[in-house]
Amino acid sequence: MQRFLSSKILMIGLLILCFLIAFMFIRGTIYERQANYQQVVRDIARNNVSSQTVMTPFIVVPMSTSYVCEDDQKKTCYRRDQIVITPQKTSWTNKVNVDDQRFKRGIYRAISYQNKISIIGSFSLSDTLLNPAQNQWIDWQNAKMRFYLSDLRGLKSQPVLTIAQKKISFELPKEKGINPLNVDYTQTALPDLAHMPSFEFRLDVDIMGTSSFQALPLGEDLAVSMIADWPHPSFFGESLPLKQLNNQDFKADWQNVFLSSRNTQLLSACLDASTESCSQLQQAFGQQNTVVKYGQNTNTSAVGGFGVNFIQSVDMYLMTERAVKYAALFLVITFGTFFLFEILKGLAIHPIQYTLVGTALAVFYLLLLSFSEHIGFMTAYIMAATACVGLITFYVSYVLHSVKRSVLFGVILTAMYGAMFMILKSEDFTLILGSVLVFILIAVMMFLTRHVDWYNLKQEKVQ
Repeated sequence: MQRFLSSKILMIGLLILCFLIAFMFIRGTIYERQANYQQVVRDIARNNVSSQTVMTPFIVVPMSTSYVCEDDQKKTCYRRDQIVITPQKTSWTNKVNVDDQRFKRGIYRAISYQNKISIIGSFSLSDTLLNPAQNQWIDWQNAKMRFYLSDLRGLKSQPVLTIAQKKISFELPKEKGINPLNVDYTQTALPDLAHMPSFEFRLDVDIMGTSSFQALPLGEDLAVSMIADWPHPSFFGESLPLKQLNNQDFKADWQNVFLSSRNTQLLSACLDASTESCSQLQQAFGQQNTVVKYGQNTNTSAVGGFGVNFIQSVDMYLMTERAVKYAALFLVITFGTFFLFEILKGLAIHPIQYTLVGTALAVFYLLLLSFSEHIGFMTAYIMAATACVGLITFYVSYVLHSVKRSVLFGVILTAMYGAMFMILKSEDFTLILGSVLVFILIAVMMFLTRHVDWYNLKQEKVQ
């Protein structure tokens, strides 16, 4: 009998090992479907509009500096620079309308948004600019305000600048100017800047984008507020907002003085032909993710940016992949229940019957994945779990030679699927719920087998 017990345990172990290999292939299928989704969303962004990164508007003024040439002391050489003037204070208001129906391809949808940005701020020219040195000449006639945007295709219309109740429309650069940053921008001329040592402004911008929005602050002080009709934001960056979330929309407020000052220094260095500073800014403009994996977007550059990802309420691929992690536990519980019936009730269950039930458990994850792409994760989970529990309960009634036992087995399976759904939904309590579940299962097995004499085991009912 000990040989029977050992061979049965070995057989169950080998079956679990084989199914774990099968689950690896199922997980590979999940990753493949997720990669297909990400590729489709990237294609949508490439063909339409991508995620948007915007920078606080600033003023660029050309300046020439004369000096004695090094190779010929009798000649005068000139160096042409760009002076960067950032606002002293800016306040952003973002009103965002989010939609997941605008861009669709097959079963996949890309989340897009329209953001109406209103920027109110003030500029103040320093005495150094208004009274340059004798060897410096500032070209005030070619002073321009620039607005950098990572994807100009998202401009619904040119930004409109308001100064002293006068509206000025931006336009795309008609000539190639000095732009070491190598990021697209739109601009407007400010030829009267020298006569405005300080002034207030308002800039209205209407842009479109997909997946995420990021702001790169400049100046001495910046405050950003956002209201969006989307209940599932994921905030990222070096400054997280004060936020209010509900079932229909959210509101977020950012304010950070340090990031604005640091970015201003990087921008000034970049426009002075600092390759390292430009590369850091370029990284910030290009690092927003068209597809956000697991609802996260991390800022890894030295540039202080912050923003929000607009994510799906439930990432079907993430949830399915997390569910597969519990497949081994399901197998152990199911096969362990079979084994207890064999020991306690004197039944003989063939390895083929173990295999068929294990296969039904594995098919659950394929059903869950395929259904969730069309009808949502929760509905797909209920349908797949109901189908598998019903099939296994029907089959087990013949394996265990009792409808009552099969109903009990079905109740155990239903409880397991219910517990797993709670674990999947309660991400913050996953570990504690999983630990408690395992503890309860061990306790139940110890209780049921407390009278079993494993050294004198007989294939009959244990009284």
